[in-house]
Amino acid sequence: MNMKIPELISPLLAMSLVLGCASIHEHQPMRDHFYRTISFPDVSLKSEDNERIESVEVVMHCGRFAAINYIPNDWSAKVISPMSEETKMIMEAGHGISTLWHSSDLTKFITILVVEPECFDIKASFVSSYFDGEEHSRTVSFKESDLIIENLPNQAMQQRR
Repeated sequence: MNMKIPELISPLLAMSLVLGCASIHEHQPMRDHFYRTISFPDVSLKSEDNERIESVEVVMHCGRFAAINYIPNDWSAKVISPMSEETKMIMEAGHGISTLWHSSDLTKFITILVVEPECFDIKASFVSSYFDGEEHSRTVSFKESDLIIENLPNQAMQQRR
C-alpha cells in the first residue's frame, strides 16, 4: 500500500480529534448533577414494646441511586430502574430477628445522584411493628424536607467509576 504522507495525516488527524474530544468529555465533571447521601431523621420507636423497623422504601423522581452504602445483616435490597423519571428502592428484613431497633441504623444508607434538579423529588418510608399483646404495624413516611440529605463532593464519586 503506497500512501503519501498528506493522505495518511488526514485520517490520523481526524481520528485524534474524535478521540481527544471523547476523552475530554468523559473527564469533565457533571456540573448539573449532584451526589447526596440520605439518612432518616431520628424516630422514637416503642422500645418497651420492642418496636422495630422491618422494611424501607425510597421513591425518587429525576434522580438515580448511585450506591447502597449499608444493607443491614439478613436484609435484601432491590432497586427498580427508572420509568418516567421515577425510580424506587425497597429494602426488607429477611427475618424478625434482623429488624432494626433504631432509625439511626440507616444513617447515610444510600447515595443518590440528582440528575435533573428542577424536577427532583424524593420520599421515603419505613414500616415498623411491635407486639403489646397483639400485633401492631405502622408506616412512617418522610417527604424530602424531612430527610437528612447531605452533599457529597462529586469528585469523590467520580473516582469510583
